[in-house]
Amino acid sequence: MKKVLVVIFLSLFMVSSLFAVTTIKISGWPGNPDEESAIKAGVEEFNSTHKDIQIVWEPIPGNYIETLKTRISAGTAPDIFYVDVYFFQEFASKNVLLPLDLYIKKDNFDLDAYFPSLIDAFKYNNRVYGIAKDFSTLALYYNKEIFDKYGVPYPTSDDTWFDLLDKALQLKRNGFETPLVLAADFNRVIPFILGSGGRLVDENLNTTLDEPASKFGLKFYIDLVTKYNVAVEPQTVGAGWIGEALGKEKVAMGMSGPWSLGFLKSSYPDVYKKMGVVEMPSLIKKSTMVYTVSWSINKESKNKAAAWEVLKFLVTRGQEIFVEKAGVLASRKDLASKDKDPMKIPFYKGAEYAQPWSVPTPTGIFSIANDQINSRLKDLFYNKITLEEALNQIKENYPQWISGK
Repeated sequence: MKKVLVVIFLSLFMVSSLFAVTTIKISGWPGNPDEESAIKAGVEEFNSTHKDIQIVWEPIPGNYIETLKTRISAGTAPDIFYVDVYFFQEFASKNVLLPLDLYIKKDNFDLDAYFPSLIDAFKYNNRVYGIAKDFSTLALYYNKEIFDKYGVPYPTSDDTWFDLLDKALQLKRNGFETPLVLAADFNRVIPFILGSGGRLVDENLNTTLDEPASKFGLKFYIDLVTKYNVAVEPQTVGAGWIGEALGKEKVAMGMSGPWSLGFLKSSYPDVYKKMGVVEMPSLIKKSTMVYTVSWSINKESKNKAAAWEVLKFLVTRGQEIFVEKAGVLASRKDLASKDKDPMKIPFYKGAEYAQPWSVPTPTGIFSIANDQINSRLKDLFYNKITLEEALNQIKENYPQWISGK
């Protein structure tokens, strides 16, 4: 009888093992309805074609990064989650992400299929810790009707900073008072710092904003507001942000990402039809920002191999579904080549030379420094402080700001 029971038990165990299903929880912040629908469509396709692994999508509402940190500390974080390039360094330096290099090598996973700047965005100590799910870059929007009305040539992707300034001055001389909208945000200044041959930090990760080339780019950005009087903040023209200033036709030009395309198309469809988009103006070299989010694997996931299978899907076929349904920019070059929307082409071109929105620090933490620099940019916009005073304050306090204390 005992032998019979043992045989039955073993048979049941073998059968149950054959039908065992591994559940992989994936998470990010809730998106807009199109993005949520796209994520769910990808999950449904994966689950319908895989019997041994099933995905569960569990978005984290509210303060995503703080909630995720808490769950990581408690050991309850999902297997795969979004990591914004802005806080990627902090996560990678704290050893909470799974390095993917061995999995990439084992499966001969083709990283060359992705824009190099997006692979580099999620490297730490020369190891890969995530694959970009999509991305955004900055480009220059302009209102064709305003340029036509005031008899000024359209911006082009070959324009220099001084071409931008010249066209803004022409608009102003011809009667359009607010040619350009700018934000007092450090990430929007970075393309000007890098475009003038400057750098953000030195080899020891000290700030270099006071170096001549970096200072030149920063000064040009500020001078558009204070010296040449061709640029204003969105609030000055009664708008909450750059996209709204463009939509209300309060400005002729603005530097923004592809998110403004969707906003204008839905909220200001008539204005959207008047819009043109070109690459960011350049000086010594072309420069723009890339904002991106990876799919990364929790280092403490109990199902790492299954999580890798899911991640591969999310950044291949899953990305194809997401790009098609959500209208975002594909991080895979083959998918990008299929997108023929002329309004998106300048953003895709920018990916070839873009700087990820991340400033290297010893702790991986830049948020305090970013807030403090932005505060001084705001004061510079309104002549409350000189550039020399601002740079001296930044240099003096920078070590404390990036200390993480």
